[in-house]
This record gives sequence, C-alpha cells and structure tokens, in this order.
Amino acid sequence: MVGKVEIVEALGERAVLLPSLIAAALAANDRLKIRLSILQEASARAAEPGRAALALEQERRAVGLDDPDYDATISGARPIDAATFLSPGAARLAAGFAKDLAAMFAPLEAAGSETAPALKARLDAVAAALPDFDGDRVVHAEVAKLASARREAGDSLHLLVMDLHKAINQLASETALEQIDGAHVAGLDDPSRLRVKAFMRGLNRTAPLAFGHPGLATTAGRLGGKLSIQNDIGTTDAHVLVVHIEGLTATTTYTDVHRARAKFFISLFEGENVAWSPLGEKRQRNLAEGEVFFLLTGVFKARDEADLERFLEFLGSRIVFLIDWNKARKALQVFTTKNIAIALLTGAARRDEGHRAFLELGGAELIYEAIRNAAPGRIAYGVPLDQALGEAECEAFLRNVLHVACEGLKDGRSTRLIRDEIQADLSQRLDTAERELLGVVLRHLGLTRMLAGMIETVFLPDGLASAEDRKKLSLHAKAIEAKADLLTVAARKIFGRLRDADDLLHLIDQVENATDSFDEAAFFLSLAADDSRSALSAPLGELAALATESVGQLTRAVEGALLIPNGKRLDAAFALQCADAVSDIERAADVAERSAIGTIILHTPAGADARSLVLGLEIARTLEEATDRLAHAAMSLRNRILQELSA
Repeated sequence: MVGKVEIVEALGERAVLLPSLIAAALAANDRLKIRLSILQEASARAAEPGRAALALEQERRAVGLDDPDYDATISGARPIDAATFLSPGAARLAAGFAKDLAAMFAPLEAAGSETAPALKARLDAVAAALPDFDGDRVVHAEVAKLASARREAGDSLHLLVMDLHKAINQLASETALEQIDGAHVAGLDDPSRLRVKAFMRGLNRTAPLAFGHPGLATTAGRLGGKLSIQNDIGTTDAHVLVVHIEGLTATTTYTDVHRARAKFFISLFEGENVAWSPLGEKRQRNLAEGEVFFLLTGVFKARDEADLERFLEFLGSRIVFLIDWNKARKALQVFTTKNIAIALLTGAARRDEGHRAFLELGGAELIYEAIRNAAPGRIAYGVPLDQALGEAECEAFLRNVLHVACEGLKDGRSTRLIRDEIQADLSQRLDTAERELLGVVLRHLGLTRMLAGMIETVFLPDGLASAEDRKKLSLHAKAIEAKADLLTVAARKIFGRLRDADDLLHLIDQVENATDSFDEAAFFLSLAADDSRSALSAPLGELAALATESVGQLTRAVEGALLIPNGKRLDAAFALQCADAVSDIERAADVAERSAIGTIILHTPAGADARSLVLGLEIARTLEEATDRLAHAAMSLRNRILQELSA
C-alpha cells in the first residue's frame, strides 16, 4: 500500500472525493451482506418449508434495500426439486451484486492501491460467474458457492467482499484526513466528531484489556446525513462491527461465525433498550459444505444527544470482550460446562475485566499448572474441576482466575506472583471441599451423640426406664438414623469431588455403622420385659456410658481437624489426642462388654425366660460394636490428619 502523502499527490483533486467513495463502498459492503443473507435464508426456507422464516426486514431497510417485495424473496421461497427452488425477486436482488462490487472497488482504484490490480482480476472473475437466477429460479449449490468462506474451495463472492472490505478499511486509515482519539475519520462535521469521540471514549477505556492483542482499529465517515463507525474486532476478516448513526438512531450491524458469541454480544446490552433482529442461522442445510454465519442488527433510539453519546460510549467499551472470546470459552469449558463458561465470560465483561489476561497467561494451561502445583495427586490431570470442587465452587474458582489474571496484568505484577495467587486459591478451595465433608460428618456425629446419650439415660440406678419410654426411644432412634443416612449420602457426594482421600470415605462409613449399631441397641432395649429391667440395667449402664463418651471424643477430634487448614497446629494435636482417646475407650468397652456378659449370664436364674438373656447379650454386643466402629473412624481421621500435616 502506498503512503498517504503519495496517494494525495497522485490523486490531486480526486483526493477530495476519496472520503465519499470510501463511505459509499462501506455502504455497498453492508448491502452485499444483506443480499447474501436474504438468499441464504430463502435457500434454508425452501429446503425446510415448515421452518419459520426470518424476514430480515429490519436489516435490509437499515442498508437501503427498502422495497418490501424483498420480504417475499424469503417467505415465498418454494422448492422446485431437490436442487432448485423458486424465490420471488431473487433475480432482481442478485442483479445488485455487480453494482455493489463496483462501488466497493471504486476507492481502491481511485487511490491507486497496490492491491487494486489483484482485486480487480478477482472481481472480474467473480462478476462473470455470478448467476442471474433467471425466472427467480435459484440453485441451492449456487447460493452456497456465493456465500462460501472456505478459501481452499476457491474464490467466492463472500471472500471477495471480505477482502475488499479489509482493503477499504486499510485505505480509510491511511488516507484519513484526521484522527479523533485514535479513530481514522474523514468528512465529519462537528456533531459527528462528538459522536465519534463518545464511541472512542468507551473503546479506549477498555482497549487496554486486550493486553497487546492486535485489532480494534476504528474508522468513521459520513455519507449523506448518516455517520458510519466501524471497528475490525481483532484481526478476523469476517468479524466486523459497524454502527450507523442517523438522527438520534444508532443501528449496529454485527456479523459472526459463532452463534454462542453472537448471543453473548447481545447479552452485553441487557437494559439498554436495543431492538435486536432474530438470531437466524444462515446455513445451506441440504449441503454438507454449506457455510454458517450470523448477522445481527440492533437498533437503539436515543432520547436526546446525551443519551446517544452515552450509548455509543458503552458500545465502544464492549468490543474488546469479543476478541478471542471463543478461544476463552473453549479453555474454560475444559473445566466446566458450556453454559457456565459463557456465564463466566459474561460476568467478566460486565465487571470490565474480560478474558484476554487469562489467555495471555496461558488459558487452560494456567489452570492445569495450578492443579499440578496446588493439588498433586488430589485431582487427576484433565479431570473437570466441577467434579473435584463441586459445580458452585468450581465456578467461583474460575471467576477468581479471570479476576486475578486481569488485575494482576493491569497492576504490572509478575506472572509468577499471579500464578502463585491462583494456586493458593485452588489449594484453599480444595481444603474447603474437605472441610465441607468434615462439617457434614460433624453434623452426623451430633445426631449419633444425641442417640447415644438417649440410650445411656435408659439405664437408671434401679433398673431400665419404663417400657413406654423405651418404646419412644426406639422410635426416636429410627428417626435419627434416617436423618443420619441423608448426611451420609451428602458426605459421600462431597467425597466424590476429592482424590486420594480414602481415609475420609472410611470415616464416613464407620460413623454410619456406629449410628446403625446405636439404633439397633435402642430397638433391643424396647423389647426387654419389665421383669428383666433390673437384671439388665447395672451391667450394661457402664458400657452405654463408655459408648456416649466415645462419640463425644470423636466429635471433638473432628472439630479440631476442621481448624487445621487455618494453620492452627495446636488444634491438630488436640484432634490427635481425642482420636487416641476414642481408641482407649474402645479397649475399655471390650472389658466392659465381657463383664456385662458375664454378669448377665451368672445372674440369670436357671429356667428363666431366655428372652432376657438373649436381649442382654445383644445389647452388650451392639453397644461394644458402636465403640469399635467409632475407633475405626478415629483411626481413619488420625491417618488423614497426619497426611495433611506431612504435605
């Protein structure tokens, strides 16, 4: 491309005409896109006659295709055979292709652009191959060929339009008569300059969030009474935003090849009273090689000039969040669901943080590194974090990754410090998952302790409590056991998020088994006959007291373990002491069980009802079994504490 000075010198008086030629070329670009979109929608309608048709009325009016008969080009599309369809007005619509292509080429020819000869050769070839759609008969394959963006498949109208557009933007930048806050502009009046300033105020405010990514070049010009501002959104040819301002109405035209990103773009304007066109898919559905792209038009009608400038500033500030958006979504989606990934990107944009810093620091690899360093052996490489942390906790972690990455790069912090902060956060959240599990176990032990205490109160100094009280105890025990089962399910679900934590699963299971043993003991107590009350009370009372104390010591051990992640080593020592106490109690319970069994057998009269003997032995067994289960649970907790302390 020749320089600006050389262009002006070569053009002489024609330089005065260049801004208007560029503005006309950009308007022709808009019309060409809508012509293609109408044909693609008509093709899709004919291929699937039952599908709802997108009229594209708003879009075509925005670019000057005012004839309402064009609506029938889509709505009236009917299949002739598998390859051909009838589309009213298609011939007249396609007749405008050549004229609009000529308008796009005109400024490049006038400026003597070095790309002009090659583009002219392509234009002549494409124009010569344009179908005339005689009789409004259209071949599906011809529409697909016109719209193709696959360079390996050969040149096409769509590819030529994209390349002409790119060359025009470059020419507009190099021949601009002035710059307004970084925008290359030509032929603007004072009100238009203020509007461009508003747009650039928003763009420049968030542009640093691109963190060095190329793009965001802005050009502006006037054609008649309409101001056009366009931005290249990074470096992708087909990804362009144009806003036309006429009076107090701003019409934004946006094209994208990714439906999800197009929906994301729309979502950024919630509450802005922008009327968006339907998000229709332009696909040749009956052809495997058909292209897909999306064209959006959003109309904003301002109350006054201040409201218009406020909107233009906001619009400009949103563009940076489109750069590499799909790449960021895919990186986040490695660790969570697609919907959550999009929600994270939407939230980051609304907080004016975005995702480019995250990508600049490595994207998915940044998180993999945190997993390797903060959780060795606890999360398998490649396992989605929503399985390791839980969906809500994973979403919170990824949100913080986006925040820390952005704030860190903005503040000039070293990348090592940023990575360390992310790893520390992940480590803390993994501890949080384990603490959450221990918290559920603690609640379970609270129920178990309540049940053990209720059983202990049955053994009175002069015998067992009344039959009615023991019956109530059995009913309460069953209700407590049912609640405890729900907590066991919850704890196991949390355990599924952890790795290399088998000791915790053993802890969960043994606490559940201890609760079941207490429930069984309560049931046997409800069956004891009144005449056996005195014979059973004395020998079993000591065992019941030991069982209650065992639950209490394990509860204290878990409470201490919950505080260890806060760095309180004294709590670790306390937890270990309590765990050892549970083991000591289990040994004492063994002795008490044997003593109770001996007492029950020796003091049961010969020929007495065998029920008292059997129930006594079973109650002794279940209470001792409860202390045995609790001792196993305490040992598992001890092993986990020692493992954490050595990490």
